[in-house]
Amino acid sequence: MNALLILINEIISLYLYTLFAYVIMGLLIQFQLINSNNKLISTIFRALLSIHEPVLGKIRQYIPMIGSMDLSPVIVILLLSFLKNLLNDFRLGL
Repeated sequence: MNALLILINEIISLYLYTLFAYVIMGLLIQFQLINSNNKLISTIFRALLSIHEPVLGKIRQYIPMIGSMDLSPVIVILLLSFLKNLLNDFRLGL
């Protein structure tokens, strides 16, 4: 049981790291600091988009954008951090 909780915790951490990469890469593309026509950049961004957009899209249905600011990544980060802390508390309690 403890190993399963550690695995879930690591998967959540990996998802959070890729979410940070997705947000930063999206900002860099938006401000044209990296070239989105580059094949490698485009492939990485599309992969991150396919991983994160289903979750972010669900959050956007309930929380609209404020001006041009999208708060859905912040909400996902907060929810996943809460879940990680909950799993750690449960694991330490075993």
